[in-house]
Parts: sequence; structure tokens; C-alpha cells
Amino acid sequence: MRGLMIAAATIGLLASAGAAMAAEQATGTVSSVNASAGTLTLQSGQSYTFSDRSVLLGIMPGDYVGVSYTGQGQGIGAFNPEPAN
Repeated sequence: MRGLMIAAATIGLLASAGAAMAAEQATGTVSSVNASAGTLTLQSGQSYTFSDRSVLLGIMPGDYVGVSYTGQGQGIGAFNPEPAN
């Protein structure tokens, strides 16, 4: 019985960790970007912090971008939401 409870607790922890790591996406027009600080703010007011600051190089205010992020506002990547066919 104790082994079953430990297994259930382990599965619960793994499931919650997986949900926390799931990336979400947003799109919008860039209001401000600071590649040296790793921050990007959209005109909607959403702000993201990127650990890999290089994803922000070349992005300028006024650009329409897509952002992959975790639920904590930590950016994973920035991308062109409308790539050429």
C-alpha cells in the first residue's frame, strides 16, 4: 500500500512539472525590446524575459512577432508568426 501511495505521488509530481514546462504562444506588435537585458514587451502590455537573449537580436519596435513562453512569462523563443510560403 505504501509503495502505491509513493508511486501515485511521483506521478502527480511528474504531471505537474510537465504542465509547468508546457509552452504557450502569443503574437503581437513589439512595443519595446532590450536584447542586452533579454526583455520584450508587446503593445498589449505583455512582457517576457528571455534567458537566451540572442533570440531578440534584430527584433525592433513595431515588428509583429510570435513568442513561445512558459506560464511564468519566461520566454523560450521569438518567431515570425507569418512566415513566407
